[in-house]
Amino acid sequence: MQRVLRPLILALFVVLLGTGCAHRLKGPNHGAEGPAWVAAGADARAVVPAESVRVHHRVVMIGDAGLYLEDDPTLAALGRWAGAVESSSVVYLGDNVYNDGLTDEDREAGERILAQQLAATDVRKIVIPGNHDWGMLQKDRNAKSIRNQQAFVDGWRDGRAEFVPKDGCMGPVTRVLREASPEVRAVVLVALDPTPWLNERLRAACPTPETHEGVLAALEATLAEHASADVIVATHYPMRTGGPHGGLSYGFLGDMLVTPIGWMLGGLMNTYETDYADWIARTQAVFRRHPPTLYAAGHDHNLQLLEAGDVAGLYVVSGAGARERVSTVTHLPETIFAHAAEGFVVVDFGTRDGRASVVVSVVEAASEAPVFRMELLAPTP
Repeated sequence: MQRVLRPLILALFVVLLGTGCAHRLKGPNHGAEGPAWVAAGADARAVVPAESVRVHHRVVMIGDAGLYLEDDPTLAALGRWAGAVESSSVVYLGDNVYNDGLTDEDREAGERILAQQLAATDVRKIVIPGNHDWGMLQKDRNAKSIRNQQAFVDGWRDGRAEFVPKDGCMGPVTRVLREASPEVRAVVLVALDPTPWLNERLRAACPTPETHEGVLAALEATLAEHASADVIVATHYPMRTGGPHGGLSYGFLGDMLVTPIGWMLGGLMNTYETDYADWIARTQAVFRRHPPTLYAAGHDHNLQLLEAGDVAGLYVVSGAGARERVSTVTHLPETIFAHAAEGFVVVDFGTRDGRASVVVSVVEAASEAPVFRMELLAPTP
């Protein structure tokens, strides 16, 4: 028996090394039972009196909200924050229906999940797909669930909801959330869905053939066109994260279980997996030439703000939209804020003391006031 077990254990160890353990992050878990982690010195940047900012447009970003919860406190808070200013938009950052997207087989349950999210506010809503919206497993992902969700969102009763990118395409898709004025720059959303990049089989879903080079060229042209605007690039997939999709360890036994299962299933959509890492590197090269104001994603089920260096003004991870899915998070060298608690991120574009201002707030369902606020200085228009 030992002759059989020893080779199996050795083989499992080799698989673990080759499929993710070398990328595992270690660090304390900043869970909801404890306080949020805030980088040293970040509090000084966070002193932004709310009354000092005149908000011209607010963007609420929430991801991974695809589970139904009766009287959901996170969606109730979203409604309050989105409706509190005259001009607002909400961006849903993917995994809008767990676990398999809006399937024909479970259409009623999926539509109830989507309807609860869309009914949370009557402001403009933009819905971006995530990997679960395509399907649970790599082999089962298909465009039918995506097209079902697109039809439901685009047909939403208030006429103020839109699903992008459409038809299983990667994008980029551009939407102007607020036009420029003498006081402030335009606010522009650029939506991407890299899922077909990460799974080549899915590229056949898009009616217009797409290539990596074509998507990158279109992204570069889009960012160059809107260089004078405040740009949010939004997708489901983070480029940097201190959560499990960035390699946060599940513990030795958890890693021994999760890593080989992920390998057998074709990957866990983690940032260090080959296709994902390729997408990050090539997209970041475009961003460095035309840095967006913010890069926003979900995927990891927590709340994070991270320095993005020369890639963007800030990385946002806002994937804590569903209470049952909130997961672990630790801090990285780039981390400004990290907490595994249900909630979302709010970005206010406006003016303060006669100059342009972008204020980022982290809102958690358990607190009426933001748990963290910081200001990004935008160039004067």
